[in-house]
Amino acid sequence: METNVLRRGAEAHSVSGNIEELAAVLEKAVQRLSPHAVATLVAHPDAVTSALAVAADSLSAQDAAEADVEVIRGEQTLLADAETAAQRIAGRTRRGPEEELLTSDELASRAALKTRQSVHDWRRKGRIIGWQGAKRGYVFPAGQLDQRGQPLQGLDRIAVHFADGYAAWAWLTTPRASLDGATPLARLRQGEIDRVAAAAQGDAQGDFA
Repeated sequence: METNVLRRGAEAHSVSGNIEELAAVLEKAVQRLSPHAVATLVAHPDAVTSALAVAADSLSAQDAAEADVEVIRGEQTLLADAETAAQRIAGRTRRGPEEELLTSDELASRAALKTRQSVHDWRRKGRIIGWQGAKRGYVFPAGQLDQRGQPLQGLDRIAVHFADGYAAWAWLTTPRASLDGATPLARLRQGEIDRVAAAAQGDAQGDFA
């Protein structure tokens, strides 16, 4: 009995220590960001939580003793192999040639909807993912549309597990160990709705294996 109590006390102390160390790491990281970037993160705490969870999942999927880890700042940079680097860059990239962001009017036109109000109705129902843009109005990643301009099937089963669209899209576009290293978005395009929904539910419950 006494041994169990001591063990639990040690584990609690270890967790507390890890949290303090993580807080220190985050504090240093934030100091390198612009004021606008910091304000954006503060405005989207759930996206920050999701990003940390994704990072934890990605790192835990590797053998830390053997994996090459690149440093993306500092005087010296350690490079990963080309394939690994491409995967990590794809996971971290928020905008680029493959990440076209549409306004509600543009999405309505592409999806053959009569008004942008229909777009927001879709968003509220989870049928499509969007978030408040940096300037004004919502933006919607074009990558969630199929060849007919319609939202991919299954998005509503994913969005329900996230507090905002930005967090949901970050999860959808990051390679997952639970999906054999593929992004959830790619699996949705292949019709693996149940599998992706189960992965989203597992991550929402804290299952990052």
